[in-house]
Amino acid sequence: MKHAEVVCAVVRNERGEVLCCKRGPGRAHEGMWEFPGGKVEPSESHEQTIVREIKEELKTTIEPIRYLGKSYYEYTDLDKPFSITMYAYECKLIEGCFELTEHTEKKWLKIKDLETLELAPADLPIKNFLRIFQN
Repeated sequence: MKHAEVVCAVVRNERGEVLCCKRGPGRAHEGMWEFPGGKVEPSESHEQTIVREIKEELKTTIEPIRYLGKSYYEYTDLDKPFSITMYAYECKLIEGCFELTEHTEKKWLKIKDLETLELAPADLPIKNFLRIFQN
């Protein structure tokens, strides 16, 4: 089974809410919610990847400030199954307004309200890390 390393950004606003984005058409788990991010390219650090991915996907500049943890997920329900290890980083906004280019919707939610979303399976453990690092 093919495997990829990916990173996701947990961005908080001034009210302590976190950014969630709805997965766009043609992607695994289309229509589910996620913490935005993407695949680590060869010779890129996780921190470089998350900055690049958020710039590409959301036209926004962020800065990783804290590693939160990782999750593992196997996409076995697809024509070409694969697995991912996802590394989550808390990030702060440097510049931009989160313009959607690959997602169909965005929301800012309190950590306790993440339960209201249908999160992609790989993102579910990230929700638990957020409970631990609430402050």
